[in-house]
Amino acid sequence: MVRRGRLRADHRREAVIADTLPRAATLVGREPELRAVLDLVEQAPATGLVLVRVSGEPGIGKTSLLAEIARLLRERGCPVLASESDVLGRRIPYGAVAALVRSLPPGGAGAEVLAGLEVTEDSGAWFGRACDRVVRLLTGLAAQRPAAVLIDDLDHVDDDSLALLGLALRRVPAAPVVVVTASRSAEDGRLDRVEQHAEVLRLELAPLSGEDVARIVEAVLETPVDDGLAREVRQRADGNPFFVTEIARSLRELDLVAVVGDRARLAVPPDAIRLTRREALLRRVAPLEGEVRVVARAVAVFRRVRLDQISLLARVASLPEETVVAAFDELLRVHIVVHDDERGYRFSHALVGEALYQEVGPAQRRHLHSVISARLLDDREQGLPVDLLQLAWHLAESAVPGDRVAVGVLAEAAAQARGSAPETAAALCAKALRLLPRTAPERAGLLALRCRVLARASRPAQAVEPGLAALESLPDGSERARVATAVIASLFSVGRTGEALALADVEVARGSAPASLQALRAVLLVHNGRHDDAVSEIARVEALPISSPAEGVIVFEHLAMLTSLVFRHDETVEFANRALACSGGQPVLELQALSVCASTTALAGLVHDASWRLRRAGELAEQVGSHGFRAERVAARVALDWLGGRWDAALDGIGRWRPDVEAAQADQALGVLQAVELSIRTWRGELDVAARLAVLPAPRSVNISRLHAVSLAEYLIARGEVDEACALLEDNAGTRLEAAYSCVLIARMIEAELERGQPEAAEKAWARLAEVAPARMSPWSRTTLRRVGGIVCRDGESLREAVSEAAQGGLVFEEARARLALGEVCDDEVPALVEAYTTFQRLGAHGLRRRAGSRLRALGAKVPRARSRAPGLLTEAEENVARLVQQGMRNRDIAAALHYSPRTIEVYLSRIYAKLHVSSRLELARVLDGMRGR
Repeated sequence: MVRRGRLRADHRREAVIADTLPRAATLVGREPELRAVLDLVEQAPATGLVLVRVSGEPGIGKTSLLAEIARLLRERGCPVLASESDVLGRRIPYGAVAALVRSLPPGGAGAEVLAGLEVTEDSGAWFGRACDRVVRLLTGLAAQRPAAVLIDDLDHVDDDSLALLGLALRRVPAAPVVVVTASRSAEDGRLDRVEQHAEVLRLELAPLSGEDVARIVEAVLETPVDDGLAREVRQRADGNPFFVTEIARSLRELDLVAVVGDRARLAVPPDAIRLTRREALLRRVAPLEGEVRVVARAVAVFRRVRLDQISLLARVASLPEETVVAAFDELLRVHIVVHDDERGYRFSHALVGEALYQEVGPAQRRHLHSVISARLLDDREQGLPVDLLQLAWHLAESAVPGDRVAVGVLAEAAAQARGSAPETAAALCAKALRLLPRTAPERAGLLALRCRVLARASRPAQAVEPGLAALESLPDGSERARVATAVIASLFSVGRTGEALALADVEVARGSAPASLQALRAVLLVHNGRHDDAVSEIARVEALPISSPAEGVIVFEHLAMLTSLVFRHDETVEFANRALACSGGQPVLELQALSVCASTTALAGLVHDASWRLRRAGELAEQVGSHGFRAERVAARVALDWLGGRWDAALDGIGRWRPDVEAAQADQALGVLQAVELSIRTWRGELDVAARLAVLPAPRSVNISRLHAVSLAEYLIARGEVDEACALLEDNAGTRLEAAYSCVLIARMIEAELERGQPEAAEKAWARLAEVAPARMSPWSRTTLRRVGGIVCRDGESLREAVSEAAQGGLVFEEARARLALGEVCDDEVPALVEAYTTFQRLGAHGLRRRAGSRLRALGAKVPRARSRAPGLLTEAEENVARLVQQGMRNRDIAAALHYSPRTIEVYLSRIYAKLHVSSRLELARVLDGMRGR
């Protein structure tokens, strides 16, 4: 007997979404993706930072997948930070970061981060401190078990949160942190920079299979279904689980499904059903009638509502407050609106809110935003507290061109946000500018503010256009000088040095350029090849009147840089000291003078001078809690470790601080890191790693591009491409050897000529170098000149002077190279060879170590025995792997560098972990640091 009947519809027409189904139904068909993520969490202690990028259309199940990941990880005892965003959330600076931290248990490690996010100050140091707090939070949470960061609706995360999270995550590549993001587009590039430091898994959620759709339909209808019904639902829903649920629910409510036997099937022919995805979604809100629907539309304009805003909601809906309260409760009852902790009430699914918002119509939407903004403006005039950024958003959505009140509020909000949330400030300026006519006098001020906040947000390329537009209208004065300086610095940062100099010339010709801008122009002269003009500017700029301590610091740090570039290093130190004196004991100015000048003197090879400045800058930064000028301190630290023979420390610093330097778009500092790493990797024989560095674009900064050319030439010589290396060195040295690092460039060319059996070419190059020798006063230059002269002329005394110069200057690698040359020229200098051998061994410069060893054997001397830094613990192969892990390299990069498979690296790591009793890359790095310290 066949039993036939209708499914009973729920007369309450309560809206049901996938999130309200039993848990088994919420992740139907997503089990493989869930397993893949959980497997990566288990592997995180070995792999370090993991980034999982989930993508798919709205309703495909991204939120449900993230929710299930969070639930399972919490059950396993893993710390979980979770957030979701919406259209409104994108307008709240650092809203996503705050939501992530608030998802942790209250009163724990997140309190410090939340407290930091509440601070607003007009200082770039604020961002650095906030980032440090997030880094400490993540490393602390991941100390015992892997930590997970789940970010739903990445498309709607505010730009300031992305900037902060992107930098913080790039600073913890060795920590077992798994980041899972969900976005609508697989091409979302908002965390692309993090991918370079993480193991990456991309999961694009596909439509569900027929079998999976049948499971969801059965859960909705609470009965088994036949294949025809499941197939019809899948076709109409395109396999989207949200719409599968909605269509199945609609079929039930419309009495279009019958039970035949023990299975549900369509009660009418499929072509008689007019039910699409859009119609199913509209049916979600169709039961809302009259006043309830009006209130739902008003909520769609708010996007998120607090109970203390009910009176404002009533005004927007044009209904009595008691009516709105009843309607709001009905929205809660039928799950159209749900409670969202302390953030208020939101729609149960973003698609519902979007459908209602679109239903309102553009004119009505603008009207409703206008009503809200008018009410908020009234409250503000009466002295009541009003969220300025929320007011700015509603005004931006409702204001018409020419609305000066809206422009004023947007400008005020931008000014408020510029110190701590420059991305938000720049967006607010852009909205205000769209409301103003082209001839409005207010445009100049807004363009100036947009330029300066974009420059502060490390967006130099974007800062140029509004800055140039502002300069067309700004009168002479301090604001014009600040904008001109920002534009010139931005042009310089992106390599447009010719345009930067041209603009500086225009500003100086106006007759009102301050001393700071004129000092910057003098530096630009060098970067444009006008060395003689730059030298003639030194005395003139030095004599200009200084208007403030801040300007004095800027002027003299520029003069220190300029004199360094033209080889007047005694004056470099003098101007650096004057910059410090101008700070007058003001901590931030003192930190600036110390940091910038430490970088300048370090890159000139003035090791001892740079060391004390850097040490004092570090102490001061810790005392005042400032993170300003970090890129300069990083460049100085890495350069000093490189020159001072602390190569492991240099590589560790490069791996640790490169994300900060990249985030700041500090091209000169980034170029220093690139050049130093390329040099170390080459001398260590890690040519596969060096190859990836060698193909990167050369630094745009003129002086650092020369330093990079030295490193690149060393790499080419190591590859046997000596002709190409010599051509590169010659091109960068300049015809008059006036370019920065010209001594080092020509010296390396001389050595290359000798190595390939061209003594005449080497002697000719030495003659050129000897002509400029008297003007080269730095220890690095003097060491290089005496070493190369001693090699060419076979002069032992000159080589002994090179050893002495290098030792006194703190140039450890240069000292070892001079000792090697001395031992190769003089047969009685075995102690020098032994010392060189030991230094090269410690540095890992094995090619030079073997060369020193060969010379010792040729002289019949004993070659020191090579010792592992972890005797009795790790094999040589294991130590190589461990060292590269310590330097922050990923498994795939280590495999490529050492010519192993990724699986082999995993095996090595398991052995290393067992021998050293560690369980993660972070612990391994700490253990190796301790070994190095001993």
